[in-house]
Amino acid sequence: MTNNITYSHNKQKSININRLMFLFMIYIILLICSENKIFARQCFYKSIPDTVTLQPAKFKHAYHQTLVMKMMNAIPDGKGGSKVFINFEKALKLIKDIDNITLGVPKIIYLTGWQYNGHDDLYPAFFEVNKALKRPQDKDAKESLLWLMREAKQYHTTVSLHINMTDAYNNSMMWKEYVENDLISKNADGSLMEIGFYNNLKSYQINYKNEWEKGFAQKRIDSLLKLLPQLKEAGTIHLDAWISRESKGHNESLSTEREYQMKICRYWLEQGIDPTSEWVMDYMTGLIPYYWHFNHRTQADYLNVPANICTGSHMNPDLRNSDFGLEFLFGTSMYGERRFPSENNKIADNEWEKGFTEDFFLNFPQYYYLNGLKRLQVTGEKKQRVAYFSDDVKVSLADSTVKKNNLTLRDKNTIFFPVAWLKNNSYVIFSTTNQVGRSFGVPAEWKGVKTISVQKVTANGLSDRRVVSLKKGSISTSINGNTPLLLTPVKL
Repeated sequence: MTNNITYSHNKQKSININRLMFLFMIYIILLICSENKIFARQCFYKSIPDTVTLQPAKFKHAYHQTLVMKMMNAIPDGKGGSKVFINFEKALKLIKDIDNITLGVPKIIYLTGWQYNGHDDLYPAFFEVNKALKRPQDKDAKESLLWLMREAKQYHTTVSLHINMTDAYNNSMMWKEYVENDLISKNADGSLMEIGFYNNLKSYQINYKNEWEKGFAQKRIDSLLKLLPQLKEAGTIHLDAWISRESKGHNESLSTEREYQMKICRYWLEQGIDPTSEWVMDYMTGLIPYYWHFNHRTQADYLNVPANICTGSHMNPDLRNSDFGLEFLFGTSMYGERRFPSENNKIADNEWEKGFTEDFFLNFPQYYYLNGLKRLQVTGEKKQRVAYFSDDVKVSLADSTVKKNNLTLRDKNTIFFPVAWLKNNSYVIFSTTNQVGRSFGVPAEWKGVKTISVQKVTANGLSDRRVVSLKKGSISTSINGNTPLLLTPVKL
């Protein structure tokens, strides 16, 4: 009996020692991260073994399977008014056309310049809808905005807002209040921290710590939701240029400002709204699901953090040190904003469809498809890399191909991807060049199918339906460059 008790005691002692060692290792990791001003959340995700499966975050939208875009509606005209590019009525017409081109894929569009006189106007305030965007038949611009948010739903589109919680301008009705309450970050000499110049005005960095602790951040969010409670139904909002900076004049480190930025982020989430942002912040992994610019992501980031936890639109081409090969290896979406017809984009109403269509089909179907698979590994270096996914899918950067088993889904600028969101085993064909009698393999989902419906995809909807027979395990069709074709099995 004594021996058994001793053995049990020694075993428990050993277990306790192991636990202490484990906790000590965690402490060391956190300490190292703290010294490098990197939060524990970032360290956790960076150190996850490839074999660990992360649980999806509880976001309102599946951003990795959604086309997320911004729409520039208006900017201040410099004369006290608004220069309108796309009003709310025109926005709905575009949303309808986009829904036809994108075959009804789920979409989120953030309106930019919806407030006051337009983009970047009067921050930190964002409590009035731009009057210049209203429809003639509505009593005010708010009514027009709510109409747009409501009507867009029938076109598989969630309309929400693009706002800024970083900038403050001295022409804002809230400027005096923010200065008097010490809500602007400061330089070492005590002067207010300037961070940019927009609309011919200096912008200043809001101090996240003071704004949060004094309740102004919460008040701003609450006031916006009181103005537009429908934002909770939309469940998403875009925080432009949401960047943390140390405030030497407050003796606050970068890590302190990031800590309070995360508090603000959680507050949005508590309201049932997913905050998205412009630039990737690794320390926000698990809190922010989507970023506008997806630069500075590494190959390890893609492999360790699934797309349903963190994804983005595109890599900014101006940042030349980015690993742009990752966009093809793992898929990339599209910005969209610069494809819409407007004076700002220098694109006429009858000229935008071609550019938008090409951008969408050369990017989004591959992005959507690969995001639905498990990322396994990457072999090779630089332009010779090959990415491997579940379902025996591999992506080769060297020859710009995507293959599933022996089925070619992409060969350079010719695609043949499933349109999974339609849930009817449809595939889409698109190419930038004319091709006569191009053959494609038959996917496994088409087993037993003898004929396929082929239709052109346009902003006005599907057209020119014809039926093609499958022969000897392949389908042959001619392709007109920049004209998408939707292929759907015909039920007998």
